[in-house]
Amino acid sequence: MTSPFVPVAVSVERTLPRPGSSRFVGSLSSSPESPRSHCLWMRGSDVGCIPSLPFQPLGSQALMIQRGFEQSNGVFSNVESSSSRDNWEDRPPIPTLLGYEVMEERSKFTVYKILVRRTPNESWVVFRRYADFSRLNDKLKEMFPRFKLSLPPKRWFRDNYDMSFLEDRQLGLQAFLQNLVAYKDITNSEAVRAFLCLDDPPGPFDSQDESRAFCETLEETNHRLQRELVEKHRELESLRKLLEERELKIGSLEKETGF
Repeated sequence: MTSPFVPVAVSVERTLPRPGSSRFVGSLSSSPESPRSHCLWMRGSDVGCIPSLPFQPLGSQALMIQRGFEQSNGVFSNVESSSSRDNWEDRPPIPTLLGYEVMEERSKFTVYKILVRRTPNESWVVFRRYADFSRLNDKLKEMFPRFKLSLPPKRWFRDNYDMSFLEDRQLGLQAFLQNLVAYKDITNSEAVRAFLCLDDPPGPFDSQDESRAFCETLEETNHRLQRELVEKHRELESLRKLLEERELKIGSLEKETGF
């Protein structure tokens, strides 16, 4: 069971489909870790309303931190200003962690919902697990060893699904996201651009049913890939045993023939 998602009060203007943007169908690439496969296009009125994904909203403390970050960086303030509109391309995208959901369909895990805003009229949603954040952090450590992004640590011996723990982790992940876009070199890195789908934002879904189908396809594909991996391991073990038997037989024949 999952807790119901309460929409977060995030101010985003209604987004219009971009001319020439392709319609994104709910399917995965061949890679199970493809960042592109975890993105959804959003209109302003859709923020916090992804169907069939009842996320826990981000706490008020994290929202205050996020708003302070936006104000201190002059991002999306006074959106009607002509000077602001002229400088959107020079400003970093704003990732906002909207909430999380603990999935319990087959294997239990937590998914975090991130709103990415490039301009007041262009935004989309990215779904990421903690493991995705961890992989990104590892890549950035290699690329930028002098920068410390302070990813919330893993929790090994206690309940990872305790609500207070998840709320604290949300705060840490939101701070991590803000640090990503605080430095231009990091924001423009291939790893961050892929993580936030900056180079290939998803196209608009035509309906809620299509959005739901995407989420179901994501879940089913993940389950199928895990099942195939188990089958491959079994096949590998079978081949190893067969190889050992053949080697024993060859050794026995060599002894019998005197080689």
